[in-house]
Parts: sequence; C-alpha cells; structure tokens
Amino acid sequence: MDAACQTFYKKLLTAIDSPPFRDGQWALCNCSGWPDNPSFQRIAAWSWTKGDDRRLVVVNLSDSAVQARVHLPWDNVGGKTWRLDDALSDAGYDREGDEMKNDGLYIELAPWAGQILAFHAIGSPAEHR
Repeated sequence: MDAACQTFYKKLLTAIDSPPFRDGQWALCNCSGWPDNPSFQRIAAWSWTKGDDRRLVVVNLSDSAVQARVHLPWDNVGGKTWRLDDALSDAGYDREGDEMKNDGLYIELAPWAGQILAFHAIGSPAEHR
C-alpha cells in the first residue's frame, strides 16, 4: 500500500473513532442545487449526532466536480457561527448558522472526493465582524 493510501486510511479510522459514530444518531441529509446545475444529484450526505457532538459526511459519487446545498437535520444551528473541521483534509471553514439553516450548507467537491466535517459553535455572527 502506498503512503498516500495509508495516510488516508489513518485519518479515516481516526475520524470515525468518536462517540457520534459509535453510538450517536444517524440521519440522511437532503441535498439541493440549482436549475442549471443538477450535480447535487451525485452527492450523498448523512449526519451523526451525539449530544452537541455533530458530524457530517459528504461524498461525491461521480467522476465530475459537484456543488450542492446540504440540508442539515439540526434545528438549532441558527444564530451562531460554526467552525467546520474536515478530518480527511485538515481544512477548516467558518460558516454562518442562519445560512446553513435557511439555505443549506454549500458544498463543492472534486471528483470522488469526500469530507467528514465536525461542527463546533464558535459564537454569534456579530462577534466575528
């Protein structure tokens, strides 16, 4: 097995060794897109939740780039800013909860790519202006 593959599986196994994946609640997430861009139909998304510990798994099931809005199952994301940390790439993103609640979380993925996002509330939107 090559080094890149080993690194990927090490990150994957570390990411899924957390309480939401062991004994949390699973939910399938709906995805939507735009009339001129049906690529959202090639995304699969689901969440795992245990208490305040939230994870979102998003996978591009195609050989083309995709864009979508992922509709989260959590009613209480609004009114806060959230830090989303991707366990597979070590990237992090700050997103407004009101936008995620109203429009869905914007996701863009390369061909065959995926993300495992951990959500952490970091305050109200006004605190970050």
